[in-house]
Amino acid sequence: MLADDFLLKLVNPNDHAVLEARFVAALFGLSMFMWLGGSRIFANCVLTLFALMQLLQLSHIAVMGRPLTPVDIAKIPHELGEIATATGSEFREYWPSLLAWGIPYLCLFMLFNAILARKMFPQSRWAQAILLLVLLSKPHEASNRAMPQFLPGPTRSSLYNSLNAFSYYMVKMAGRGVHSYDIAWRPYQVIRQDSPVLPDEIWLVIADSLRVDRLGFAGYARSTAPGIATWIDRGDARWLRGVPGAVSTGASLPLLINVVEEPGNIAEMRGHRANLMRLARSRGYMTHFVTVQGSNLVNDLDIASIDAITTHETYPILVSQQGDRAILSMLDRQPWGRRNFVVIMLRSTHFPYPDNYSRERGNFARWPDAETLPDGTRRSNAYDNSILYLDSLLSLLRRRFESRPGTGLFVFTSDHGELLGESGRWGHNVILPQTSTVPILLIPHGYSPRGWGTLRNGDWRSHYALGKMLAETLGYVISNPNERPGCVYVQGPELESDNDFREACTWNGELMLGPSMTLGQMIATRNGKHARQ
Repeated sequence: MLADDFLLKLVNPNDHAVLEARFVAALFGLSMFMWLGGSRIFANCVLTLFALMQLLQLSHIAVMGRPLTPVDIAKIPHELGEIATATGSEFREYWPSLLAWGIPYLCLFMLFNAILARKMFPQSRWAQAILLLVLLSKPHEASNRAMPQFLPGPTRSSLYNSLNAFSYYMVKMAGRGVHSYDIAWRPYQVIRQDSPVLPDEIWLVIADSLRVDRLGFAGYARSTAPGIATWIDRGDARWLRGVPGAVSTGASLPLLINVVEEPGNIAEMRGHRANLMRLARSRGYMTHFVTVQGSNLVNDLDIASIDAITTHETYPILVSQQGDRAILSMLDRQPWGRRNFVVIMLRSTHFPYPDNYSRERGNFARWPDAETLPDGTRRSNAYDNSILYLDSLLSLLRRRFESRPGTGLFVFTSDHGELLGESGRWGHNVILPQTSTVPILLIPHGYSPRGWGTLRNGDWRSHYALGKMLAETLGYVISNPNERPGCVYVQGPELESDNDFREACTWNGELMLGPSMTLGQMIATRNGKHARQ
């Protein structure tokens, strides 16, 4: 059941799946229950289900370069004509991918039917019932969770991705109208500059759920980030108040890396025209994405433009033992190039906060976080302790960065902010001032970024503007005819649904959020304007 990925890798470069011990064990158990069920009909039904899902999944990976999402599956019944036309025109190039799917499943059907026909195993209704419950557990989980938890990861097994995506589709999307929220914004222009001065190393380090107003150097009463504060005091670093593109990792990260501002601009995000990985690669950089989180984060980052993908699935034992410090070992194992563009996604300040520093409580449990404390106090203190842990990790990352040969630019930010008990709310999936402000830190090394001399600590800078600055560092100018001076957008957690968003503008040094609106409302408003015209 896992052979299809490895066969596809032989004939197509788009499959990045790696073996995961837990999923291998789960499939072994599933296979055992198929044998113990003792029924050819039952086994054939399960195999047929898997085979049909994998036919669509592997075909999509081979042709489109990424795994299926629930939205992709929902569009299939409405695009059968286009799919048939594309299949006819591309069959000659991609037919070996069908063998990667067909050979394993042909062998599985032959094996199960040949052995179960001999009645070697007595038919067990219990085994069949247990297997059905296991298979139904994914759809049940999908009924209670949001789409980002069911988005695929390119380094996960394609069958694992299929079970996730099809489960969510069946529960939340099957039989319902598929509405496109891809809004027709004017296209960007990406202009390549002649003979730019390029740094040898560009590292973009992204924390998870870090609020700028909980940092000592930004005015917070506690010294939660003493290392960063020292860099700023010495003049090594400049810090800015940042505005993320969205309030969830799965939305904020692709907006930042693809340098996309507008809500509903899926075409620009999926086109990867301004994608930082793609721009870096075009300039000869080796591109890296390193995280202790899952590979589902990579799905919309232009996988084909990332030379080295290292995630939780790559080193699961290392991550379970070391937490975020596993990043250091992951960096030791990177295939470095002469020039490198590195994106590092951390988790050090994500809920549950005490788990982040639990292995090193003696060093980082500075503020009380005992279970006997009131819940709000305990969580708030644990969050500050997490920042202290993150600060120490950033010092180690900066040391690694500066040990690399040549010049460089070290950039630090967070994907979004965090609610910390305001009005009794915790988390980050709603657009509020607390979730819409993050820090941005810039540290050049033997290199002077454009505008460095006029950059003032504490100024405002959006993730979109940060992305444009990084593109400029790579020798590209992004021209966006949709821009509005002084204002950007902060979007909700699900980019391809009827996502909410708010306009974010700065006024007299303060961030002002406009009223909440959804993509559906924006489309209706636009259609109404066109009708009146």
